[in-house]
Amino acid sequence: MVAELLSMRPTEEVKWNGTLNVFHRENPVPAVPVQCQTTPGETNWTVAYLAGATANNGAEKLTIVFSTNASPEYFYARAPGPDSPLGETNKLTTAEADVPFGNSDFWLSDLGFQFYHWPQQNELKGQTRRSRGCHVLESKNPNPSPGGYARVLTWIDAESKQPLEAEAYDANGNEMKHFELGSVQKVNGHYEVKNLKMTNVQTKSATSLNFDIGEQ
Repeated sequence: MVAELLSMRPTEEVKWNGTLNVFHRENPVPAVPVQCQTTPGETNWTVAYLAGATANNGAEKLTIVFSTNASPEYFYARAPGPDSPLGETNKLTTAEADVPFGNSDFWLSDLGFQFYHWPQQNELKGQTRRSRGCHVLESKNPNPSPGGYARVLTWIDAESKQPLEAEAYDANGNEMKHFELGSVQKVNGHYEVKNLKMTNVQTKSATSLNFDIGEQ
């Protein structure tokens, strides 16, 4: 099943605009405008995210290079302040990618679905989630980074092959985050996702990523 998921690569360029909205924090977080571009290639493909500057934080750019037979590569640049240009782009290690994007609850590695590339993958008994038949994938990381995920459970829609929900746990078995795929609709024979939600179970913070496919 993991091999099938990793083999699913885009065939055309896609651009969208969206917004990161963060909720339930002691200090309010301004909404962050986000742009994304997916660019297909012959042997790999890239997904570039640009988070706009806010009153408190500088802009960020994350480029993830995906491959069907290798772990994602992360290239990241950040502006030192709201009025500053993006700094130097650096290639990150997997552990270095376990940091927030746009001051949200999404880590850079979350956007790369890094857990699909862990060495231990088990398909558990199928379940129904949100009235949809799902495959259940258990991903284990034998060497988690400090504060990183050690285990992830993912409920994958049997028809669309989209991850509907996921739960991430630390090395002590405590749930860290809960991921939910929002509304999905089928357009011209393929599925378009309208929003994603990530909840930090430990801090009670939550982030919604809302976007419109095709808008530039």
